[in-house]
Amino acid sequence: MIRKILSAAATATCVVGLGLALTGASAGPPDDVPTYNGQVGALLIENCASCHRPNQIGPMSLLSYQEARRWAHAIKSKVVSREMPPWPADPSYGRFSNDISLSDEEIATIVAWVDGGVPEGEGDSPAVPQYSADGWSHPSGRDPDIVLRFPIEWQIPAEGETPNFNLVTPLGLDEGVRVEATEVRPGNLAATHHITTRLINIPPGMQVATAPAWPGGPVVDYVMVPDPDFDPASAPANAPPSSEEQGASEGFGAYIPGVGARVTPEGRSRYIRGDLFTHILWNLHYQATGLPESARPEIGIWLASGDDEGVPSRERGLGLNEVTSEGKQLIAPPPRPREARAPGEFTQVGQGLNPLLDPIPPHDADWTVTGIGALQNDAYIQSLFVHAHLRGKDFTFLLTRPDGTEEILLRVPEYRFDWQYTYELAEPIFAPAGSTVKMIARYDNSRENRLNPAPHKETYWSEQSWDDMFLTTVNYTLASEGGARAVSP
Repeated sequence: MIRKILSAAATATCVVGLGLALTGASAGPPDDVPTYNGQVGALLIENCASCHRPNQIGPMSLLSYQEARRWAHAIKSKVVSREMPPWPADPSYGRFSNDISLSDEEIATIVAWVDGGVPEGEGDSPAVPQYSADGWSHPSGRDPDIVLRFPIEWQIPAEGETPNFNLVTPLGLDEGVRVEATEVRPGNLAATHHITTRLINIPPGMQVATAPAWPGGPVVDYVMVPDPDFDPASAPANAPPSSEEQGASEGFGAYIPGVGARVTPEGRSRYIRGDLFTHILWNLHYQATGLPESARPEIGIWLASGDDEGVPSRERGLGLNEVTSEGKQLIAPPPRPREARAPGEFTQVGQGLNPLLDPIPPHDADWTVTGIGALQNDAYIQSLFVHAHLRGKDFTFLLTRPDGTEEILLRVPEYRFDWQYTYELAEPIFAPAGSTVKMIARYDNSRENRLNPAPHKETYWSEQSWDDMFLTTVNYTLASEGGARAVSP
């Protein structure tokens, strides 16, 4: 009998509640509870929708109240832990134009919304920006003005190890173009470890032909190989400049996990030197997923607007080569003179990488590597980049000026392989000639690192994800070239 009474009471309560909902008689949220239409929707669209929308890497879309409501408690959990939006940099050091992190006040607003019952609120929902139907990630939602597609569909086997390899394709630009953004898209997120690009000219004695992509690899077009018919005596005296001679660095940028369009800060631009270079060198690294995969990467280019004329200052990269490991001084062999290198020799990223470093011992939770680079001219530091794999733990960039003053440029206290940013400084930082930038890296090869695939084994240094890397770059422009303003790759 008691059970029947309770059941009847519950049924009555449900009916009354349903009736209130259908008639709109339910009470609105208290005045102090944030609503989706009032505050929360705009926060989610501004800080989350770059990934959480159709055709992007987020597992769900968060563009509407109906979508966000279903995931409200998960959203609260992720923002309180600061796992989302993913921004690994320590807010105590540096200001960055591409910072997508939430403030304490914004997190408190989302928490109050969830705890207050996830109200939609009065008025219109926040406007959803126009997004590219093809999945490009420029914040304006515009599709690129120019798209350069890789000319072949690359086939990735279901199992086995694919080495890092280079292919070379025509650039297709007859003149220099000023751009506001570029993006390298992989064509297959699951199977792509990384893609980097570089602008080059084909050196004398080399040609682009059909050949194995790597020794023993598949035979494909667009491989740079020695030209068997080359006669050094007939080489033109005014051969096109090499990328090394011209100082070309990153070309169109790179694809690595978590990276979308690289957009220049407002008032600045980049310059793609189609007037100097004829080809793109693609460095490609794929990984097996257990299924046969294919990938056809592409590059998007957004042209800069405005009347600014002339060639902007070129952005250069300062690599921070390892100098100590666990306090031990590392002695590098002398560099080979240029005449000792093979014609057209291009190093595969990750092959021979970090040759001075010993393997990380098993179960070592705090293995330290320090890299350093020196600026020989007055310069403006524009951005910072660090790349490691699954043992990467924390990274700190330290600027030391000739007068002895020091400044922490960036600290990444909890590095995550899934989110590898180029940290774009909100304002360039001046570094006088003679300044050094040091990067202190720590790696965790212990069981405490939940991403560690094999804590009982030594960790070697290579391009494969189960090994690790120490790869850091400081991007800068020269003060003598007006380097605080526009940059050219």
